[in-house]
Amino acid sequence: MVSGVLPGNRVQVTVQRSEACHSCSAKGACQTLGGQTGDLALTLDNTVNAEPGDQVRITIEESALVKASLVLYLVPALCLVGGALVGTLIAGKIGWDSDGTALLGSLVGLVVGLFMSWAMGKRMAAGKTFIPRLTAVTRKSPA
Repeated sequence: MVSGVLPGNRVQVTVQRSEACHSCSAKGACQTLGGQTGDLALTLDNTVNAEPGDQVRITIEESALVKASLVLYLVPALCLVGGALVGTLIAGKIGWDSDGTALLGSLVGLVVGLFMSWAMGKRMAAGKTFIPRLTAVTRKSPA
């Protein structure tokens, strides 16, 4: 719901998570990752001439959601497995215990993967693809 109109043809939109999360294909992921559980306030470009009290549809490209999921989940997982493999290979060359070195390598790989995921997320967030946008007024406010 549009809670206010801002300068520069922008609006403040309040999203009630219970309704929005119910229809989201990635429901539950936000809370699992430590996201907010209350209402969410967004400032968006007013591309649909929404007014305070209007209910609006907010969308984000599906490809953006897939890319974000890959960066969030796949990159750290691959780095974890890669670190374990590198640890095992190093252990064979220097004569250390392969299990302990694989564990150490996987931990290092996970930390590197999480950092890479964070850095890639920051870079991706700078683009317009990952910004939600208003696509329609679904119900006008009672005048």
